[in-house]
Amino acid sequence: MPARRPMGFLSAAMGALGFALPAAIGVRMGAPERPVVAVVGDGSSLYQIQALWTAVHYRVGVLFVVLANGRYAIMDRLADRHESTAPWPAFEEISVAGMAEAMGCAALRVSGHGELLAELDALLPGLHGRGTPLVLEVEVEADETFQP
Repeated sequence: MPARRPMGFLSAAMGALGFALPAAIGVRMGAPERPVVAVVGDGSSLYQIQALWTAVHYRVGVLFVVLANGRYAIMDRLADRHESTAPWPAFEEISVAGMAEAMGCAALRVSGHGELLAELDALLPGLHGRGTPLVLEVEVEADETFQP
């Protein structure tokens, strides 16, 4: 999804964990006529997962695409870079979709590229008029060779 106009892509300047969910909600509340898709890792989403309740409560129609690999992969790679073992565990048993649903937010879990494309094809055309949030949790594998 290319960013085709000003403010079409937003990110925290330093890549702060926990920025994406509340930022996406704020962007959509500030510009309700614009569709908003937030792409975030499952580890980062856990820092502000309660923001989903806010999106439900205020009927903020953001699509949250959560890339779920069950770990803080970026932090793991940074630890590797410093020849250290990460002091945090993986969290493969956590379901972001399950937490979303517990807060009243609709959620789908998809695996595989084809399933993801089918869901996006169905969701994106109506995104501009969406009045409720949706979490699309996408199963992915951690990239062991990522270089931050």
